Amino acid sequence: MPLCIDCHAHFLPDAFVAALRRRGLIDARKDARVLDLDRSVCGYAAERSRLPYFPLLYDLDARAALAAEQGIDRQILCLPPFYFAYGAEPELGAAICRAGNDALAAAAARAPQRFATFATVPLQSPRAAVVELRRAVEQLGCWGVEIGSSVAGAPLDDPALDPFWSACCTLGVPVFMHPHHELGGTRAGAYYLGNLFGNPSETALIAARLIFAGVFERFPQLTMILAHGGGTLAAIAGRLDHGYRVRPETKTIPKPPSAYLAQLYFDIVTHDDALLAYLVERVGPGRVVVGTDRPFDMGIDDPRGTVANIPGLDAAARAAILGGNARSFLTRARDLDEVAQRGSSAPLPAHAP
Repeated sequence: MPLCIDCHAHFLPDAFVAALRRRGLIDARKDARVLDLDRSVCGYAAERSRLPYFPLLYDLDARAALAAEQGIDRQILCLPPFYFAYGAEPELGAAICRAGNDALAAAAARAPQRFATFATVPLQSPRAAVVELRRAVEQLGCWGVEIGSSVAGAPLDDPALDPFWSACCTLGVPVFMHPHHELGGTRAGAYYLGNLFGNPSETALIAARLIFAGVFERFPQLTMILAHGGGTLAAIAGRLDHGYRVRPETKTIPKPPSAYLAQLYFDIVTHDDALLAYLVERVGPGRVVVGTDRPFDMGIDDPRGTVANIPGLDAAARAAILGGNARSFLTRARDLDEVAQRGSSAPLPAHAP
């Protein structure tokens, strides 16, 4: 059976929550299944943000059981997007990221045959972000880095972030971009549209900015994974190309915008078989990877079935989407063949994460 690697999954370790609690940045209540998070961590307008807090977020045994049930061989854990801490002062932001990365690495170390991690870094200080990225990759063994779609509202195409992109290329690790500060503002506040509309629209906006700003031109080795099927990016790629042909404002790159899709990977979280089929046809099966967005309710429960439902693919293409494409850029994944051969259903150690 082809290996399945989940590149989009969230986890909130108890040790990280405890570190935030010691700083007075969180009030987390497992009995009430809710937590209140300080604005400097969450980044939203309210002084405190109330967020769901349920066992699948922090119970590693439950997560391992769920991954096994879903047919996932390796799940790459990252913090939920509410914990980037881009709004904090740089020193505090770096400390929060260190605590999160340490806690994630310790949790994954309990079941290295099942879990890996993507780090979080303090992008409000590019120099500190590079330092933490190197520590997370070289010392903690993180397989990549998760970033938000803006840095406390500032765009990712700021040239000040070039040292960070360069470090990602040097270390050979992928960047997983997750939407943050969803597009739409107060107009998208009703009906959960901040997520339903805002998240995919935000992803496409920021990816388009990175393309036109020349980030992928300057860093051809940069590998980026876009959450939620890349949002609306594939659907508007032709429009971006038309604008490149006719509008002087777009003449910032030497190739049409769609040419840079070859540096992007898109997860399968579209909730629409027809849209996923279009995405695979538009970017090719070699640019699509598994993501589940679990444990949140906007995730998917059957990644193998989702890939099996994509029409017109041979077995090799389906295997590539399930895990082969991720293997191509996860240079720190050393033991995946062994995992595929022996399975990853061994029980977790009894000690706490």
